[in-house]
Amino acid sequence: MRHADPIHIFIADDDADDRLLIGDAFAEDQEPVRLSFFQDGNHLLSGLSEALSLNSLPDLILLDLNMPGKDGHEVIVELKSNPALRKLPIVVLTTSSDPRDIAVCYDTGASSYIVKPVTYEGLIDVARSLKNYWAETSTLPGKSHQHA
Repeated sequence: MRHADPIHIFIADDDADDRLLIGDAFAEDQEPVRLSFFQDGNHLLSGLSEALSLNSLPDLILLDLNMPGKDGHEVIVELKSNPALRKLPIVVLTTSSDPRDIAVCYDTGASSYIVKPVTYEGLIDVARSLKNYWAETSTLPGKSHQHA
């Protein structure tokens, strides 16, 4: 099944190199995807506020944990406490494999938790898996499926 429009992902990561690599990894696949990048949690929240006012929320949020300003944990709590944003799926993509981080993210409402792969090929696999699952397998709020 395919969506009528490409999946739109908001990505918050404070590392410019990681943002570039994530964008390149998603571009490796032929399936279209819209990516919007934010340098930290505060910018992500501002972007979501603007998207909400334009009625153009993303389909998925990809969120790093350790960022200056509002970190990923704080962003999850804030999003899940906002009735207009709480349905947005949040996938944590971070270097932390600390069981406490994983537990807190799931406890506060993260949809998934992925430890960043150490290779670019691994990141391509993650991007492909995310795109396949969230764009093809899962039914997202506000999206209707059509058969390919």
